[in-house]
Amino acid sequence: MPYREKKIYSGKMLEVEIYPITFQDRKQPRKKKEKTSEVKQKNLNDKNARKYLIRSINTNFTDDDLHITNTYTDKELPNNEDELKRDGKNYIRRINRARKRLGLPPAKYIMVYEYKEDKEGKPIRMHIHIIMDGALDRDTVEKLWKKGRSNTTRLQADEFGYEGLARYISKDPKGKKRWISSRNLKQPIVKVNDFKYSNKKVRELSKNQGDKQEFERLYPGYTFTSYEVNINEVTAGTYIYLKMRKEDG
Repeated sequence: MPYREKKIYSGKMLEVEIYPITFQDRKQPRKKKEKTSEVKQKNLNDKNARKYLIRSINTNFTDDDLHITNTYTDKELPNNEDELKRDGKNYIRRINRARKRLGLPPAKYIMVYEYKEDKEGKPIRMHIHIIMDGALDRDTVEKLWKKGRSNTTRLQADEFGYEGLARYISKDPKGKKRWISSRNLKQPIVKVNDFKYSNKKVRELSKNQGDKQEFERLYPGYTFTSYEVNINEVTAGTYIYLKMRKEDG
């Protein structure tokens, strides 16, 4: 049974997925999609969307950048989700006009809408989270929000980069895409290798999951962060998911 190593580079973060494939998959990396139930597909879509958000933030932002939370006064509260999204887009337009006056390029951002309704369909809580490059000072960024309170903080990465923040701002998707981004974002780098790991080596790694030194030897320049291993009871295939962070300096 051959194994595929898939590496995803997102800023300082490195994710490694090691999983079994068929010999046919090795010849044809793009596997034909399998039909899944609606519920299972939704859960998979939500999981993949959150992974994509985490990777996008880790790839494009640093501790020099900003997390902006814009909230509403009762008087300014939107009547529906469309108005919420319009307010967010108008805010970005004001940001970009201010940047243009200073000779700065358009903002690099990811914007997440949080929208909740009561049982009768009336909006009860709405606000907007924005991850944005830090070219504008925090006072200017906050003053450009005209609908209520704006609170801005600097990003603070931990051993998982900005994963905690990404999970927090995307905690309530309700099956809809509630975030948009600027077009000037970089994409995570993905590299695939179908010849690095043998069955024997994968079994060794699955049994020695706490061996931090071994993983740091396999991926020099990165510090071990976390590790997951699963065994498929039907195929006996081993699935390994590893997270690492690039060493400073």
